[in-house]
Amino acid sequence: MQRPKIGRLTLLMFLMGMGTLCAQHPLGNPDSLLGLEYPVLFERIKRAGQDTIQQQLYLKAYLEKAVKENNESQRVQGYKNYLHRSLGKGRLAYADSMVLSARAAKDTALIGSAYLTKGIVFYSEKKYKRALENYLMADGFLARTDDAYLHHKLQYNIALVKYYTEHYDEAVALLDEGLAYFKAHSVPGYLNSLLLLGRCHQQMENYGLSRKANTLGMEEGQRLGYLGLNRYFVQSEGINYALQGNYPMAIVHLDSSLRLIRQKGNDFANEVLTEFYLGRCHWESNQWERAVGYFKQVDAHFRERNYIKAELLGAYSYLAEYYGVMERPDLQLTYLERHIEAIDFLHEQHQYLDDTIKDGYDLKSMQREKQQMEGILKVRERQKNIGIATAVLLSILSLWLVWRYQRSRKLYQKRFEAILSGENPPARKMEKSHIVPSHSLEISQEKIDAVLARLERFEGRRDFLDRKMSAGKLAVQAEVNGKYLSQIITHYKGKRVMAYINDLRVDHIIAQMKQDRKLAHYSNSSLAGEAGFNSERTFVKAFKSRVGITPMFFMERLKAKQSTV
Repeated sequence: MQRPKIGRLTLLMFLMGMGTLCAQHPLGNPDSLLGLEYPVLFERIKRAGQDTIQQQLYLKAYLEKAVKENNESQRVQGYKNYLHRSLGKGRLAYADSMVLSARAAKDTALIGSAYLTKGIVFYSEKKYKRALENYLMADGFLARTDDAYLHHKLQYNIALVKYYTEHYDEAVALLDEGLAYFKAHSVPGYLNSLLLLGRCHQQMENYGLSRKANTLGMEEGQRLGYLGLNRYFVQSEGINYALQGNYPMAIVHLDSSLRLIRQKGNDFANEVLTEFYLGRCHWESNQWERAVGYFKQVDAHFRERNYIKAELLGAYSYLAEYYGVMERPDLQLTYLERHIEAIDFLHEQHQYLDDTIKDGYDLKSMQREKQQMEGILKVRERQKNIGIATAVLLSILSLWLVWRYQRSRKLYQKRFEAILSGENPPARKMEKSHIVPSHSLEISQEKIDAVLARLERFEGRRDFLDRKMSAGKLAVQAEVNGKYLSQIITHYKGKRVMAYINDLRVDHIIAQMKQDRKLAHYSNSSLAGEAGFNSERTFVKAFKSRVGITPMFFMERLKAKQSTV
């Protein structure tokens, strides 16, 4: 096909027209952008979207304009613009520049906001200790301002750290305090707070409250036209189903949320969390091989990204158990070693690990088991006879279990006799990081006395038996905010808020059992209800934490006492 001919005059006019268009387009003359107002530049940065060339042009123009005009507050925003559109180490470099610019501006709220943003960057990188350091720096500045939004945003991010470190009751108190503000002023803040609230209640085994928060979050997201968090509410519901043993429903929800999380991208933490619970569901459904594939994803993220959390450690127990059944002691040993590495890593990452890690994933126990498996492999290499090695291991384990059982029974018996004789339970040992010195209580003595009086009334009326009692609800009854309540109870009672409530419940049920021996024939579940607990598991854990023995042993010895009377 022959091309149509273009005359020289026509071609010249076309080229001249193109030149005019280039001169008018911002990309053709970058210096002209400096004359635009900051809101206009910011809007063009947002509209650029995936067009990185155009976006970089506007980002650079925004920052250069701020530097040229010596406008420190806009310079801070310029670095923040870069930070939110960067990946990797570059984000921390922009965060440092943002903080330096804020300090140069000598604006207290601006400095606090800069440290808060820097903390969020560290949190997204899973560097929780550094995140908390910057949040505390932000708090020092924001406390001197009346910026309610930044104050509540900081509280939310500290609640995230408390959630990661398993201080769920403290996280709930912070979230309850900020929920009403975010509902009125920030849709993302409101919905993210509901999501985290649901997850905290989930880990506290308050599944009804968790489901209520998730349902409200999805309904409000629909009403407000903000559907970006729906996949996480669905994920949270899937985890609720998994923890309650409804594995078919859990798998439906988790599969759906995982697909959406992967489509969105750049969210490996929620991806691996979903994979772990899918693994649990398939394991409990006897689909072991499929489950193992998901558990290996947890291990892969730990090895490749240094990412692990206490909630995910169970993957290594499943993997070790699987390869033990499959008679692969070499792989069983591998995952036992990785289990220990993961526990060590968690200890190095943050200092706020709760007794759940210390008791549930005892490091010394893991090391002993590792040594035993190494012994199996050595015997196998020398004698080529795994049967002999297994028999030796079982004998050692049996002797160790018998010794441990007898030792525990003796210790438990001493505690039982002490409780019957009226000896008070031992006081909880507070971590230094939780002890609140009297001089740091920024609360008037009159307010403290009023709160202590209300707590005394709370104890006398046995309001702690209310199954819905929480740190937030107690703060309402004590007529004080959650932060002050936590400080007062920590200082005057020597424990955290939920520990205080649970100890009252345990003391009450023990007193009832000593008076009415019929209670010794109740099940753990029935006793939990009598004491005001939502679940048997929480009751057993609180009982043992309070008096040093399990409810089952206590009731067993009570029944034995009755039979000898």
